[in-house]
Amino acid sequence: MVNTGKPSGGCELCRKRRVKCDERKPACAYCQKKQITCHYPKSQFEVAWRDQNQVASKAVQRRLNARDKANPDTDCSSRELVKRHNSDVPRVLPQNHENYAQAFFFNYYIVPLALSSHERGFLGSLLPFWTRAIPSSPLRPAVNAVAHTLLEAWSFSDPNSSQSLARPYYLQGILAVRRHLESAEDVDDDVLLAMLMLDMYERIQAFCGGRPHESPHVKGCVATIENRRRLPVSSRTSQGTLLGVRNRFVDDALNKKEPVPSNVLTWATKNQSSRRIPDIELEAINVEVANLQVSALGLTADAEGLNVSALELLGKAKELDMRLVAWTTIMPDGWAPIVIWDPKTIPRSVRDAGLYQNHCSIHQSIWTADTLNLHCTSRIKTRLVILACLEHLNDPVSDITRTNALTSVQDLADTICASVPFHLGDRVKPRRIDDRHVQYPCVGDSGTTDVHCTMAAAYGGMLLTKRLAELLKLGPLLRPGQQQWILGQMGRIKKIYTF
Repeated sequence: MVNTGKPSGGCELCRKRRVKCDERKPACAYCQKKQITCHYPKSQFEVAWRDQNQVASKAVQRRLNARDKANPDTDCSSRELVKRHNSDVPRVLPQNHENYAQAFFFNYYIVPLALSSHERGFLGSLLPFWTRAIPSSPLRPAVNAVAHTLLEAWSFSDPNSSQSLARPYYLQGILAVRRHLESAEDVDDDVLLAMLMLDMYERIQAFCGGRPHESPHVKGCVATIENRRRLPVSSRTSQGTLLGVRNRFVDDALNKKEPVPSNVLTWATKNQSSRRIPDIELEAINVEVANLQVSALGLTADAEGLNVSALELLGKAKELDMRLVAWTTIMPDGWAPIVIWDPKTIPRSVRDAGLYQNHCSIHQSIWTADTLNLHCTSRIKTRLVILACLEHLNDPVSDITRTNALTSVQDLADTICASVPFHLGDRVKPRRIDDRHVQYPCVGDSGTTDVHCTMAAAYGGMLLTKRLAELLKLGPLLRPGQQQWILGQMGRIKKIYTF
């Protein structure tokens, strides 16, 4: 019978013999007489809960034995059932936080990419490499760093805190990449992908912390690609990795006004015999746009050695702008945005959250919207170079060109602002990533797909912040009140993603 009173403080041998122990220490009288080692419980908790499970188990076993005697013809005895039930398999498996973070990352950030028809960035190549990555691959700690950062952020924890579980994985990823680069072996694609994941980790940290993103990992990828021996690459996943590096490098060069070497276009060549890929075509143009920006910086310099001709730059800028306009002709069917003005098709909560000029645009996917916003940003940059050249020419005939360029800049800015509801919906405060109560503008009664709800929550804020930050650089070139509206939407994004 289980003792429910005050637990005895006797030694283990006396309790086992069921005799009274004098509880003298270090040895009771009986153990001292028999000259054996006397053991006492370590704590009162151990005394209070001693043998409870064993006593209860024996009581259950006695009842089962009695039942077996009463029913001897039973096909499967209770004793056998107990034997099966008391196997080594635990009823509840312990939670593995690393596996949970990986599942969260792939379910909400990678799988939706596979469900969409738009190929964009290096994340589309991540899953094949992840399934084949060996334990020593630097891709594993790099992915874990990103997965833990995103899980902490969406769990409303600060991923920049010192208690973050992501930071150790980030440091492990850096050390693993360094070991591979210092070895004599050629750099494989998983190393490049790991460097891109480390860059993604820093971008997420900067986004959540509200600070500029400065990461050397992209330039490290570029230097690694130029020096490695395993070229050319023909597999689709390897080409996707190289194109992902190029996409990040060109995007950073556009934002920071840095030159891009022309050989980056030769890193990977997809088979384009059947179709032209809009993202790759736009990236090739943006390489020249980035170098055009660098050349335009010489217009404001006093050094005569630069020998920059405003007239030549003007012709180059107009040519690139025409190529960007022609780029829209190779867009696949369904890429063109649908602009809606009818208040009945725009939920009231979306209009209250932020609607520019009483209309918004609907796109095929969040990545299609970002590609078109990048196209608008590139055209704005070429128009700014045109305006800078016209200021140096001081030609009265060019007033019409200046007016047209300024109007085009404002129209392109309007196009980017119209995509804000498609990215954010009616979010105005932090909400769960799987919240299906968020409303988005849609055409008719079609509703919003689950894929868009997931991708808009996962990627919408980060993608939109980058484009709106570019618009804020225009300053007085924006329409009256547009700068204040953009600042308001930037503050809204900060509230939504203030984890």
